[in-house]
Amino acid sequence: MTTDLHTSPASAPPPEADRVNLLDFAKRHWSTIAPIATLLLLIIAFSLVDSRFLRHENFLNILRQSSVLLILATASTVVILMGSIDLSVGSILTFTAFSGALMVQYTGISALLVLLPLIGMLCGLFNGLVIAYGRLPSFLVTLGTLYAFNGLASYMAGGAPVPLTDGGFVNLFTGTFLGLPVIALWAILVLVVAIIVARSTRLGRYLYALGGNEKTSRLSGVPVRRYKVYAFMISGFLVGIAGLLQLVRAKSASPDMGEPFLLPAIAAVVMGGTPLSGGIGGPLRTVTGVLIIAILGNGMVIAAVDPFLQNVVQGLVVIAAVALTMDRRKMTLVK
Repeated sequence: MTTDLHTSPASAPPPEADRVNLLDFAKRHWSTIAPIATLLLLIIAFSLVDSRFLRHENFLNILRQSSVLLILATASTVVILMGSIDLSVGSILTFTAFSGALMVQYTGISALLVLLPLIGMLCGLFNGLVIAYGRLPSFLVTLGTLYAFNGLASYMAGGAPVPLTDGGFVNLFTGTFLGLPVIALWAILVLVVAIIVARSTRLGRYLYALGGNEKTSRLSGVPVRRYKVYAFMISGFLVGIAGLLQLVRAKSASPDMGEPFLLPAIAAVVMGGTPLSGGIGGPLRTVTGVLIIAILGNGMVIAAVDPFLQNVVQGLVVIAAVALTMDRRKMTLVK
């Protein structure tokens, strides 16, 4: 008696079914796959263009350059998750940095670790109250406070840069520890806390719910206004930390120091897989977006791409990211 070890043609799945399953998997996880694939392609491309890209020193440089951006992008993620947007993150960074540079001679730099996040949180509180209780679009409100906070910073300093005069406790924010830049360790700490809050707390669940469907959340008993205010306060708090790190890193506060961060911060969130419509994504995905922005900028510098063309490339990448991640069934992007 012999046993037929060959699989019956009827029991073998057709190749077409495998292809359909693979396509279905790619569609369902596109917002996760696309950013990671983009990141890997950038690393491979810049490695082929210039071997200096893969040097250890260059990766440490990327970490330093992207640390403040990571904190700002995390702050933006908190707001974007609920379907809103904060265009004032750059100006809040400028305002908190100027406040720190002016206060440091009276408080010492260690006190700024508490004071600047609190100042940022107050800025976020103002944004949140006007948006939530004034029932105004976050886009328009934060566009207004973008100019307001920048104007306040310039007024306080007379429009001139303010040097950081106190050198005490600077090692808390500069140098290296265990071979990694200290500023990067601060950014990683902020990221880890944000991930825990987003995944394991009521606040995180409510932010996702608001982004998914604000009306349904309200009918389900979620205090929508209150949690909108909380989100903007947390965002401002994180921007205050970023303002302190950027102040120490630059050793001065300048009127335009926050301006270069606004577009990259929002772009990093979207490119990481958190759409402007909110409801999905989160801080962990934002890391991928930040790395894409940082590696794209670093690689173009190493490849000697014209600075003006770098802005063109980054702008086109943002447009592509929005097109690929936006849920077209939810055309009301920001609330």
